[in-house]
Amino acid sequence: MNEDRLDEDRRPAPTGRVVVLTVVALVIVLVCGGLGVWQWQRGNVVVSEPPALKPVVPVSSVVDAGAPGAAAVLSADEVGHRVEVSGTFDPAVDLLAPGRPLDGAVGSWVVGVVVLPDGSGVPVVRGWVPQGQPAPALPVGPVDLTGVVQPPEASDVAPSADALPAGQTWVVSAADLVNRVDYPVANAYVTQTSPAEGLRAVPPADPGQSSRRLDWRNLAYAGQWWVFGLFAVVMWFRAVRDERTGPGEDDPRARVDEPADGAGGRDMSGAR
Repeated sequence: MNEDRLDEDRRPAPTGRVVVLTVVALVIVLVCGGLGVWQWQRGNVVVSEPPALKPVVPVSSVVDAGAPGAAAVLSADEVGHRVEVSGTFDPAVDLLAPGRPLDGAVGSWVVGVVVLPDGSGVPVVRGWVPQGQPAPALPVGPVDLTGVVQPPEASDVAPSADALPAGQTWVVSAADLVNRVDYPVANAYVTQTSPAEGLRAVPPADPGQSSRRLDWRNLAYAGQWWVFGLFAVVMWFRAVRDERTGPGEDDPRARVDEPADGAGGRDMSGAR
């Protein structure tokens, strides 16, 4: 034990060169780490910002009631988009969608259809009323309202399969409304942001999200910078180890095992 303690005492204390190596390695690691993070952020490219942050646009630029096939389906970038709806409410479509909760209470959505200048219709959720309370009358004449675009509801969201009385519907979708009107209806609906007096705004069920894509080249560059930083740590460790190692400790030729007196050695004093 005394010999081990003596060997430790013989090892040189950290020198100025070790301090310099440590500082250089730290700078390299910080630079490589920062560049790696920067490349990683560039590799996660935001293709479009959240729809709620986009400017309000005419509803016809987002939904098209006359579009065929897949073009009539909302894309991920369109759901949650804020739109302006200008036209006239169809007096023949004044519906309630019952069984809709809001802030812990159960009530009904108030649904209408705004007929656009091109003759197509856009379903609009005008607001929410408590259960048993009548809805305000439809506005008469031209309207100009803003709201949030939502995908059509499927039949599985209906709280019941029972038949409803006239003037009510379980879901808000073009599949239901086309049986009530004789003009094309957009395969989406709009929740009105500022409803009329007596109605409460219905928050959009899907606010929409920003879309992203991965740039693999920048992601690979990020990985390379982090590998460089790790390499710098390894080289620093080896350099410091070599600097702190005493002279000759790593050379096996310098280590000669000499037998202790009277412990296994041959007594050559009597040899002739």
